[in-house]
Amino acid sequence: MSVLVIQPVNLAPPGEIIKALDSTGETYEIFRMEENDRLPKEFGNYNGLIILGGTMGANDDAEFPFLTDAKKAIQIFYKSNRPVLGVCLGAQLIASSFNKKVRKMPKPEFGITELEKTADGKKDPLFNKLPDTFSFMEWHEDYFELPEEATLLASGAHCVNQAFRIKDNIYGLQFHPEVNEVILDRWVDEEKEWILKQSPSFIGNIDQQVKPSLLYSTQLCREIVTEWAKLLKGSQTAD
Repeated sequence: MSVLVIQPVNLAPPGEIIKALDSTGETYEIFRMEENDRLPKEFGNYNGLIILGGTMGANDDAEFPFLTDAKKAIQIFYKSNRPVLGVCLGAQLIASSFNKKVRKMPKPEFGITELEKTADGKKDPLFNKLPDTFSFMEWHEDYFELPEEATLLASGAHCVNQAFRIKDNIYGLQFHPEVNEVILDRWVDEEKEWILKQSPSFIGNIDQQVKPSLLYSTQLCREIVTEWAKLLKGSQTAD
C-alpha cells in the first residue's frame, strides 16, 4: 500500500511533506498534473491521499478537470475511512467536496503568517505538540467555508479557517507546511514581480527573517506529517 499524492502544479511540490513520509518509511506515488499524469480510476492500492497546492482555484473544474476527480477521490477516501491531507488548494478541495463555498479573498495572504491553535487544536493529535502560536508560509487568494463535519484547529487574523479535521483522519491546512528554502527560492525566481507587488519588503527580509522562520516551520511540518502517517496503519482500503 502507498499514499496517493496529487501535485496540481510544479511550482508547489511536496517538499518537506515527502521528507517526513520518507522518515516514516511510508511509500507514495506522486501524480503531477502539470506533466499530464492521469489519476487512477480506482484507489484500492492506496491507504492515504495527499493533495497539494496549486495556482488554479477549487472551482476551476471546467479548465482543470482533474479537480473534479480530486474531489471525488476525497469522498471515496472519506467514506472508506482512509486518511486525507489537503494543503492550501487541497484544503479548499476538501471543503468543496463537502459542498462548501470557496471564494476569493479581498486581498491575497502571502508570507510568513502567525497562526493560533484553537481549544480543539490543542487536543488534536497532529497539533497538540505544536506551540499555541506558530508560523507557516502562506500563499493563497481564496478562502473556504468550514464544513459542518469539521473541527477548526487553527486560525489566523487575516483568514480565520487555517486548519481543520473531519472525523479523526481528514485534515485540511490552508497554510504551506511543505515550503523549504528550495521551494521558496523557486517561488522568488519565478514570481518575483508578483511578490514585489504584493509584499514589497518580503524579498529584502528573506535572509534575516523568512529563511530562519522556515527552519522552524519545517520541523513543525515533519511533526504534523509524522503524526498523520500514523493514521495510515489502520486505514481501510476498499473503494
